Amino acid sequence: MFKQLRERIGATQAAVPWGLGGALAAIVASFAAAIIGTTVALSTLGQMEAVMLVSWAFGASLTVIFVIFTRRQPEQAQALRLGNLHPSQLLSQDALLLLLIGVGLAVTMDIIAGRITGAFLPEPELIGVYSNFLYSGLALSPVTWLFAICFMVILQPLAEELVFRGLALPALRRTLGAWPGYLLSAVLYGVFHWVSYSTALEGFAGMWYGLLSPLIAGLVYGAVRLYTQSTRAALLVHAAFGLFALVKLLTLMG
Repeated sequence: MFKQLRERIGATQAAVPWGLGGALAAIVASFAAAIIGTTVALSTLGQMEAVMLVSWAFGASLTVIFVIFTRRQPEQAQALRLGNLHPSQLLSQDALLLLLIGVGLAVTMDIIAGRITGAFLPEPELIGVYSNFLYSGLALSPVTWLFAICFMVILQPLAEELVFRGLALPALRRTLGAWPGYLLSAVLYGVFHWVSYSTALEGFAGMWYGLLSPLIAGLVYGAVRLYTQSTRAALLVHAAFGLFALVKLLTLMG
């Protein structure tokens, strides 16, 4: 299996109907969408408990709309390798295996984090609501949980997999070579998380949860994308990772 994985990562990337500029523009657009979402949410919702989750959910939605709108030609949509997202396809045996991979990745990352940081913390995207819980002592509202589920399990995985594994990964591999493109896509993914979500954590814990953990996750998502030749597969692994993050938050809250 690992030999086959190395071979597929190192295989020559077939041409895709967009260039490196278009892929990098999508990364910039996704960051701009996060800024727009944050600005709109903070200006309209004020100190609402789930304001940052709402802002990031809005930004992720804008990113998905941007990718779909700019890649609406049939050959471009097909090259994204999303496949069939019908619910019946998401309950297949292969899909359940991918979900287990995502949970396994999340558990492994938390074990490593506990060893090297001495802390067991929520993901940076959830640290805000966790801090509010610690400060107030009150359980999170159903609205906050709703936005947390929508963002962590649906919108964030969909937006990030479309941009980083759907668009950027094949373009980088085509332009820079198979392995350099694969590694750089994970680095860009880690940096994107570092810039977007890591301000809530300081010190080495912030470096781990904000940069190193997303970089490693990006390597795994990219490997899944290349091994299966499916962005949908990486999306399912990512969604399972997000679901485990919610379970971890619930555990930390007792």
